[in-house]
Amino acid sequence: MTTAAPPTAIELLTYQRALFADRSRVAVACWCRQAGKDFTTAAKAVRHAIETHQDWYIVSVTQRQADATFAKCRRVAGLYKHLLKSLGEARYSDRDYDEYDREIDQHFRCTARTLHLPGGGSVTALPGRDPDTLAGLTGNVIFTEFALFPRGGYDHWRVVFPLTTRGYQVVVISTPRGKNTKFYELVAAPRTYSVSVVTIVDAVAGGLKLTDNNGEPCTIEEFKAVYGDEVGWRREYLCEFSGDLEALIKWAQLEAAAGAYREVPFDCIRIRREAGWRPGLFGCLAGGDGKWRPEIGWDVARHGDLSALWVNVRSPGCAAVLRYLVLMQDVSFALQREIVISAMDANRRAVGCGDATGLGMDSNETLHTKYGDRWQPVTFTGASKRELGSLLKTAFDDNDQLLPPLGGEHGQKYIATDLYAIQADRGGENLKLVETPNPLLPESHCDIAYAAALARKAASLSPQQGYLWVA
Repeated sequence: MTTAAPPTAIELLTYQRALFADRSRVAVACWCRQAGKDFTTAAKAVRHAIETHQDWYIVSVTQRQADATFAKCRRVAGLYKHLLKSLGEARYSDRDYDEYDREIDQHFRCTARTLHLPGGGSVTALPGRDPDTLAGLTGNVIFTEFALFPRGGYDHWRVVFPLTTRGYQVVVISTPRGKNTKFYELVAAPRTYSVSVVTIVDAVAGGLKLTDNNGEPCTIEEFKAVYGDEVGWRREYLCEFSGDLEALIKWAQLEAAAGAYREVPFDCIRIRREAGWRPGLFGCLAGGDGKWRPEIGWDVARHGDLSALWVNVRSPGCAAVLRYLVLMQDVSFALQREIVISAMDANRRAVGCGDATGLGMDSNETLHTKYGDRWQPVTFTGASKRELGSLLKTAFDDNDQLLPPLGGEHGQKYIATDLYAIQADRGGENLKLVETPNPLLPESHCDIAYAAALARKAASLSPQQGYLWVA
């Protein structure tokens, strides 16, 4: 059977046509979400297999992802077959066309997860979690979402790259993740590999049309506002290798925590350069007949960052409630200690944890000496931060932490945005916490959030009992 020219019914945008025509040994496509990288690569593989009679393999970390790209290959092959049959209708009589039609069907066959094409070439979808299963392949390879491969994709690259020594091509497509991946190394070496980076700005400029759920056109700014995730936007749509970042606590959880807040008092005071402190602020923590206690977290700072004091109280059998928040900036350690001591002394059962890293070491040693097991210093290390992050995430996963209202005249949305600013980087073997800006309180670098995490750790200093707040 004579191979026909490539089908013209497949419409590709400007940047897609460049990848479609790229015959480099290694072609790397770092494209934003929904820019058409899977479809473009599928069209590329089908056309090349028909032209050269070579085999192509779609390799992904999951069979589901490989099957998704394979389905696009079948769609392209279907268009190719349809056009060939259309040509036959104009060339042959009815009887001759029936034979031609059957011949076309025989040359486009799909068995299991392999698409057989005219001339003997094929496209096969494979799960690629184990790189050793790919060692015996002979043909061209498509790596889909390569940035998500286990162990950064390094093991897969070692096994698969030798295929190119026999003239085959490796096409690597993905949206960015962390910098500790082979995909980042490929993108960062445009002189060695053929690299294309397509952000959403590039894609729209190249002809991609953004629409809302009604099919009406929308702008990039409108789309970004609906997405509502600055960190995710930079990675998923601007193709920045910022790490495997996602919010440690989902915004919906923060809204739920604020929505469940009972009609209890909440006090927040700001102290700057010794001004603003109100002695007796914690007076309502006194009493309780031994049935409850405050749980306190103190994130320490002296200049620049905020020093934050978070005070939880808890009703019997209910979630912890944020009762006090004290934010201090450029406040002497002497006054900061006085404020923490006043909260601890307000109730003999109060417990607390403080940031003993660097400048906070001396103050925390003083508090530990004064209160013994009721006060625990915490030195911030990778391990201790992971523990604090886990405690904080668990609190909101279990609906065990309530926040004051976010909106309205007296809304405290800046507290939620500070908690939301802690991002989880899951790019390595261990979870890492990354502090991102708080748009409503720029002077905080997740200081409020870490004070909250320290209060959660303080809650575990002795067995939980039933507590109640006192107005």
